[in-house]
Amino acid sequence: MRRILAVLALLAAPALAASVPSLTLVNLKDPVARICRVAPATSVAQLWAQLNACPSIAAPTPVPVDISAGLKPSWGTGELPGLYTADRSEGAFRFTCKGDGPVNNDDPLVYPGQTGAAHQHLSWGNRAFNANSTHASLKTGTLTNCNAAPLSLNRSSYWMPTLIDGAGAVIRPELVSVYYKRGSKGGKFCDPASPWFVGACSSLPAGIAYVFGWNALDPAAKVQGASWYCTGGDKLHHADLDTVFASGCRPGDILVANTIAPDCWDGKRLDSADHRSHMAYADYSRGDGMAHCPAGYPMYIPQEENKAMWTVTPAMIGADGIARVMLSSDHMKPGARPGETLHADYIEAWNPAAKAIWEANCIDKALSCSGGDLGNGWQLIGAAW
Repeated sequence: MRRILAVLALLAAPALAASVPSLTLVNLKDPVARICRVAPATSVAQLWAQLNACPSIAAPTPVPVDISAGLKPSWGTGELPGLYTADRSEGAFRFTCKGDGPVNNDDPLVYPGQTGAAHQHLSWGNRAFNANSTHASLKTGTLTNCNAAPLSLNRSSYWMPTLIDGAGAVIRPELVSVYYKRGSKGGKFCDPASPWFVGACSSLPAGIAYVFGWNALDPAAKVQGASWYCTGGDKLHHADLDTVFASGCRPGDILVANTIAPDCWDGKRLDSADHRSHMAYADYSRGDGMAHCPAGYPMYIPQEENKAMWTVTPAMIGADGIARVMLSSDHMKPGARPGETLHADYIEAWNPAAKAIWEANCIDKALSCSGGDLGNGWQLIGAAW
């Protein structure tokens, strides 16, 4: 790693930078930011200062022996990630899962133990997903489509309604990107003395489970935490697929189902009768223009987010520009537009030691961890598909 820094320093030397400043900045700002754990430079002078101040990169921090089989040195070198936010206020831990997870009509939260009782779901994460899945059962599984290793350290289960065509055939996403984000330790969102304070910053509770997005128990309610967008068209978030495709989304673009879980917890229940009421979204109800955890939900926890991605094909859009695909749950809301009932479910089943590492580094230190990078020189094996 020191050799890499030496090369970067040579390339960014003032004499060279003076002749090709834009090329130097464009080529080097991101790798320097990642290696030196700083925000990307906005000028060559700042880039040079970052290199001069960059700390030596040490060997990866030792990890507990009982999880070492599920890890490898980050990016093959033990490289440390850069900052997620320049002001060190928020951190993120990310990885991707394949779209080849179990498809069935099970829902272990809404219909526990009732095989085939639910609308059709696609799951990612733990491959043992079924109607009988619980935090305890998921922890005994060994296979996941998020990270393939002798020891799978994330055995959590994530699921959503399937995307289907007019004949009911399932259209699988190419991948699902999973995020966990929260304010950093000591940052403005976790500091009770700060006007930006959200709530008491907490770890992701072991075994917590919830449903979020469209609510079948209140189908006409405003949907929180679920939307669609496309890499083409207006790139804005929309409530249904007709609107996304009408915005200019075309074959070859990437369609994204974005589901964002609540980030405030009541601090007591790991689940609730409706699988929602123990959770809440930070809101602006205090009237100070800042988002805070609402009354009764004092704990600010890592927010789980999913981005399921499909490459748009001609068969997904009719000649009239209207969607030819829908969600398996759309029939549950009379008159629903295609994709309007987007929602997702989650049961936490992380290895506690691995979770503690990414929370202490990626989240608490405001790092930008991707590809299963734990933020301390180690990375989940197989997580960077």
